[in-house]
Amino acid sequence: MSLWLVTASLLWLQLRGQAAAADWRHLLERGWFSLARQAAATEAARRTVAETVMAVDQASRQRTAWIEQADRWRLVWKQPEVAATVSQTDRLAAWGSRYGLHLVSLAAGRPLWGGGPAGGGPLFPRLRPVMQTDLPQPGRPGPVALAAGRLVGLVDRPVAGSSAGPLLAALDLAPAAEGRLVWARELDPNLPPAAAGLAVTSAACFVAWPDATAATLELISLAAADGGLQWRRSLPLPAGFDRQQDGPVLVTCAQHLLVVALPGGLLVGVAADTGSECWRTTLPAGDDTAAEFIIDGLAATADGLVVLRRQAAGRSGQPEICRLSLLDGQPAEQFRPLADLQAAAEDATVYGLPLVRGGHVIWPTRQPSAEAAARLLICRLPVGPTAAAGAQEPPPLGSRFADIVAGGPTEPAVAEKVASSRRLVVNAGEGLWCLEPTGREPATVQSELH
Repeated sequence: MSLWLVTASLLWLQLRGQAAAADWRHLLERGWFSLARQAAATEAARRTVAETVMAVDQASRQRTAWIEQADRWRLVWKQPEVAATVSQTDRLAAWGSRYGLHLVSLAAGRPLWGGGPAGGGPLFPRLRPVMQTDLPQPGRPGPVALAAGRLVGLVDRPVAGSSAGPLLAALDLAPAAEGRLVWARELDPNLPPAAAGLAVTSAACFVAWPDATAATLELISLAAADGGLQWRRSLPLPAGFDRQQDGPVLVTCAQHLLVVALPGGLLVGVAADTGSECWRTTLPAGDDTAAEFIIDGLAATADGLVVLRRQAAGRSGQPEICRLSLLDGQPAEQFRPLADLQAAAEDATVYGLPLVRGGHVIWPTRQPSAEAAARLLICRLPVGPTAAAGAQEPPPLGSRFADIVAGGPTEPAVAEKVASSRRLVVNAGEGLWCLEPTGREPATVQSELH
């Protein structure tokens, strides 16, 4: 072999190694930690990725450490709506009702702009007072999301006899805009808003729903700026898939992926930029293989996807948690219970959808005979590299219960300070409740809230 060929080969190998190093570092900088871990070719590179994953997860958990430190949660305000989903920031809360999209301040629970008589109407559409109390054809509440200074939500057309499809609407939440409509796009007429999932980033809005007629999972990506179609995909559902099974369709963005979870345990991961299917998996049943379960929550960690489910029929049951790999959708650990509710709270069950805030999960619980929640089940999200999860005992969840207590007067300055970062809005069964941590000893919720 000639000298120049040997030199060229060595140079090619050196450049290839430099390119591989640049690839995993580029992925790491983008926050695509799972792909970075896969691309890392040396032990030092893999250690750097693992340390970054742990630092990101720990920072997320630390930001919401106050949640697990509270023994009691005080009811600040409540709304009678029972929403499909609720989205919140440090100072705002949004949900969808049969009248449209609602937006309130966490400080007082009142609309920032618009509203109807007594300030209780939706931000979009801003209906005439008579329509807010006597809709010709009540709509169906859909999912909402607060992201990048906008409220995005799916709403029905409240017009009797209309065959028009639901609207995906984006509202500007800048103070000067006062919730004005930025864009609205009509979707398929046969799409029920309550059966759709929604995820929003600064660049795109994603909607997913199962088509009962075509036996497909429909996915669309719209530009966040103007609602223009970026891509649409129709993915086949497995033979025998129960499209009528109770439970929400959940969508979340996790690094480079858009992940969709359907009732019954089917999860599909697609590339967020193209919609191409990357993997799909059907989660196995628990110890009782005959027990049906419903996926109620998805949460992305630095290097994994957390799945929350209930093994029960109806809308309440015992909760379980599991973490999946974002590379192939396979479980990195077995499902395990968040807590033994029957032993801890006399047959109490979780109710509604869990709230994921930072590194924590908050799930309202109630007694079977009660109409509203009385306690919160709080636990930590499992974190760390998913590659190591199968080789060691998964970390403890730190599950604990906290009581919900009746509200009382709060000084305005204190209320505004707390509302900026330390209030949670949960579906309590009889409506939406805004809660804040408290150390006082007021009367219990059962005696004063009804």
